[in-house]
Amino acid sequence: MILTVDLGNTSTKLGLFDGDLQVSFLCHDGVSENFRSLILSFIYKANLREDAIDKAILSCVVPHAYDQIYDALASIVGERNIIDINPNVDYGIKLVMPNPQDTGDDLIVMCSYAYNLYQREMLIVSMGTATVICHVTKNGEFKHCIIAPGFSKIAETLWKNAAQLPEFEMKPTYTYLADNTVDAMNVGIYNGYIGMLKSLIYGMKSELGQKDIYIIGCGGLGKKLAPYLNIFNEYDPDFVTKGLNHIAQRYLDD
Repeated sequence: MILTVDLGNTSTKLGLFDGDLQVSFLCHDGVSENFRSLILSFIYKANLREDAIDKAILSCVVPHAYDQIYDALASIVGERNIIDINPNVDYGIKLVMPNPQDTGDDLIVMCSYAYNLYQREMLIVSMGTATVICHVTKNGEFKHCIIAPGFSKIAETLWKNAAQLPEFEMKPTYTYLADNTVDAMNVGIYNGYIGMLKSLIYGMKSELGQKDIYIIGCGGLGKKLAPYLNIFNEYDPDFVTKGLNHIAQRYLDD
């Protein structure tokens, strides 16, 4: 049994896999104050014990929380059974940027998984705390990347920094005309984000000379947006979780 751990800036995602079958999944908002309790509770709720876990694989993009989650995993599965994502390891793609060591674990995982699935040139669009668009060539080179604000962070900036603008629940909008504050914010944020995303993707496709490049959308915050974007060939909110299991099984098997 493989335990996957994806620690991001806004959530901790845990997965349990038996081969390619996802047995259980949890998305915990925020960074936990007690990773050991969180992970054990997750395992027990799946009607399993710690000794059922053969390996744990960790992707972490929150440096200040790395030691805590690593130690928690070590206390549960043993240090020798932890797989840590490393930019110096060959996961089926080549990191050809000037500073590959600066590449986030989650980006390495999702690009490796995407390329191993399709073996073609593609863009992988991650919609989380940040919006990240990665370019992988048909030869498996992770070559270019764009980083922009995430959908929720754009909204949060408005209502946290403008005293008269309220926090509200964003929803799809089909107009550019608004006559009240909440609708005005919703139109601006929703259509503005979609416009930004389409512009960035169009710009990359244009410079690459790839009009029909395959585009994968991922990230939990994209759930509200993906059905209305009409730019993805596919969308999977748990792409990194599945990618971690893929790496654990196919590239780091003892």
